Amino acid sequence: MKTRLIASSLLAAGLLTSGATMAAVGADAAPQNLKTVTAMFAFADQNKDGQLTREEARGHLPLTYANFDRIDTAQRGSISFGQFVGFTHQRVGQQAEELLKIGQWH
Repeated sequence: MKTRLIASSLLAAGLLTSGATMAAVGADAAPQNLKTVTAMFAFADQNKDGQLTREEARGHLPLTYANFDRIDTAQRGSISFGQFVGFTHQRVGQQAEELLKIGQWH
């Protein structure tokens, strides 16, 4: 039950894209998750060019801003939606591992 609650909380925050967790929470959560992540990106993309600049991230996505250089691997000064989703997915995996280490996942 606690696993489902944690996974649901991460989904609600728009952070979870893991297939294994989708199975744990239910397949119907996947479309809502994508909708949430898409909305987060669109909200931050102030000029609507399909890319996030460091400044756009700074004002709307502090975790993305703090990790911008790591996400922008080509050092173009902007990140795509795919890069944003990849970072988000990676971050959730790290959070899940941290929860497992401290025993809060069960």
